[in-house]
Amino acid sequence: MTARVLVFENAAALRDALEELGRDIDAGGVRALVMVVARGDGGLEPWWGAERSLGVHAGTMLRGMVAYLGAVMDSAALNG
Repeated sequence: MTARVLVFENAAALRDALEELGRDIDAGGVRALVMVVARGDGGLEPWWGAERSLGVHAGTMLRGMVAYLGAVMDSAALNG
């Protein structure tokens, strides 16, 4: 599992990263995805999904991905 920090002030780099993700999805390299978009009006828009082949474990896996991201963010804040 990897974590990537995206700098939103660099819109071209952000679009490149999302296009790379799209290519990975098209190639079958992504089995699950969790994203939460923070809107300019303060609203949150959660997106999540997983391959059906993950079965009943998909929800556990997606929640674990969110917990992992939180831990990585906290660790980076402590070390940065």
